[in-house]
Amino acid sequence: DVAVAVTADVTDGTAVASALRAAVLAFGGVDLVVNNAGLSISKPLLETTEADWDLQHDVMAKGSFLVSREAARIMTAQGMGGDIVYISSKNSLFAGPNNVAYGAAKADQAHQVRLLAAELGGHGIRVNGVNPDGVVRGSGIFAGGWGAQRAAVYGVPEEKLGEFYAQRTLLKREVLPEHVANAVFVLTCGELSHTTGLHVPVDAGVAAAFLR
Repeated sequence: DVAVAVTADVTDGTAVASALRAAVLAFGGVDLVVNNAGLSISKPLLETTEADWDLQHDVMAKGSFLVSREAARIMTAQGMGGDIVYISSKNSLFAGPNNVAYGAAKADQAHQVRLLAAELGGHGIRVNGVNPDGVVRGSGIFAGGWGAQRAAVYGVPEEKLGEFYAQRTLLKREVLPEHVANAVFVLTCGELSHTTGLHVPVDAGVAAAFLR
């Protein structure tokens, strides 16, 4: 496999366009985009600052909009269809405390999936989402201090946090990064060629986040 690394600020439309141009130059076009940039700040409503709100919405809601917009420009010009996948979250559906900025940004992303699926279908561009939860191992969010904070709240060792989350699910299984990647693969490998506007939960079963 061949890859190129490009550094880009997803909140900057010019930087996003440059990153996608680099992909076009390296590979001759763009077939698939996965919106996966994210961060999490968990605070009660009264402690959530404007800066907290703006940062999470800039990176996740605005960032995925900018990436999808630029990808759609390229895919439309190519005339060959394509796939856009959003890594949203169980929290796009689940209403829990101390999470207003993150949950609202993820809900924004989840609805972008539906809106863009409706708009881009005529160009053969499919837009789908994946809703993970409790992905501790291999997660930049958890490694950046979030894991230690959550472990302290729940009174468990940080290295056991993934197992703790697993026990809250219907299947009692820990969600790993490869499970999320598998969902993206299934959505884009061609077997679901007639599916768009879908959200796939990868959370080992969280009844409160079932799609209704």
